[in-house]
Formats: sequence, C-alpha cells, structure tokens
Amino acid sequence: MTRPTQRVTHDLRFALTEMAQRVGERSPSVRGGDWQMAVVTLVNGDGTVAVDGIPAVRCLETYEQPAVGDVILITQSGNGNWAAWGRTSTGGIAIGQTLTARKSSSTPRASTTVMANDPHLAIAVVPGTYKVDAFLMYDGDPTADLKLGWSAPAGTTGAWWPGAMDNSGTTLTAVQRWGALSDITASTIAVGAIGAGTIIACRPVGTVIVTTAGTLALAWAQGTSSATATNLRGQSTLELRRIA
Repeated sequence: MTRPTQRVTHDLRFALTEMAQRVGERSPSVRGGDWQMAVVTLVNGDGTVAVDGIPAVRCLETYEQPAVGDVILITQSGNGNWAAWGRTSTGGIAIGQTLTARKSSSTPRASTTVMANDPHLAIAVVPGTYKVDAFLMYDGDPTADLKLGWSAPAGTTGAWWPGAMDNSGTTLTAVQRWGALSDITASTIAVGAIGAGTIIACRPVGTVIVTTAGTLALAWAQGTSSATATNLRGQSTLELRRIA
C-alpha cells in the first residue's frame, strides 16, 4: 500500500468515526435519556406542548395549566419520547401551589366596628388568580356578631361567600351571599354569633384575582359595637391556592 493510499484510508476512517459520533449524539437510542430547559411555544389540545422545535412533549399531571412562554424542564427517554416535568421556579407562586396561614392564638375585639386585618391570617401574593378557603372559629355577643371582609393589594377583584348564617340567623339573601365581583376590599358580610364562649364556625370561600403583588388578609370586626368581645379563635386557617 502506497503512502497516499494509507493517508486516504486514515482520512476515511477519521471521517467515518466523526460521522458515527455525530449520529450517536443525535440519536436517543445511542446516547440514552436527556433533559433540558425549554420554552413553551404552543399548547396542544391533547395533553402535550410544543417547545423549541419539538412538536409534542407529553405533560405530567403535576404540570397544571401550561401556557405559552412557560420555562419548563423536559426529559427524553431512550426511544425518543419527550415528557414535560413542569414549570421551573421563578421565585414566585406557582400555579397549583397552596399557601396556608394559621392563627396561633385567639384574637378578641370589643367595642369596635372598624375593620382591621387579623394578625395571623395574612398571606403574601403575586399577580394571579387564587381559590380562597378559610375555616374560622369564633364566639361573641349575639347582638354584635362577626363582620368579615378582606384587605388586598390595590385592584384585586373577586367574589366570595361567608359560609355561615347571616347576622339575623336566617338564610342569606342574594346580596349577603356574595361579595361583589369588583374591588374585594369594599365587600363586607356579617355572620351570626350565638354567645360569648360558645364557639361556632364559618367557612368563607371564593375566588380572587390579584393584579399587584402584596398581601391578602382576612379583615374583621364586630357587626355591632359591644363591650363583650368577639373572639376569632386560634387554629382558624386561611388557605389560598393559585389556579391561574
């Protein structure tokens, strides 16, 4: 074999090796699984999303409400199928995340109808839509009752129901049943109490739409001023779940 022939053979072997390496790098069956960051460019209607040139990446059930622009973590199996684990953290509150506040001790309020935030039932929020679910234990003068409302960032809208009888002890009227779907901080509803030391409960629920980051807090006072305190009891809770 002449030297030129040897050189051609060497070059051909090198070229084939390089080609095999490049093909292997692109082939899932050769390189095995893979994962990477990607940006959603299209949400398909079959439980998949398109990302960065990949037309169909299967979403896990934990990846709720995918949206164009989401930065997600995707992974690939050895046979080439792609799956989306979910959104990467932005340091905010993820869709599907639940936040909870608990009253560590009871709070009494007497001789006041001025709404004030509860010292425990407050949660920091970022723009988004939240499901509200609170469980409140309380007691107080049946002539004073308990007036409920909300303190929220400017522009927050929503609707809510107090989850209890009204302050006359009768069925709630249409007006009393829902806080207005407008500025939620302007909406207050009084619920009935049946006696000092006789603990009863209510369960306010609803939906709030936050447009400015801040704090969402339960606000409350007596419905009618009384020297007998209305007490919001310890172990009451406020829960927010981001849904959009």
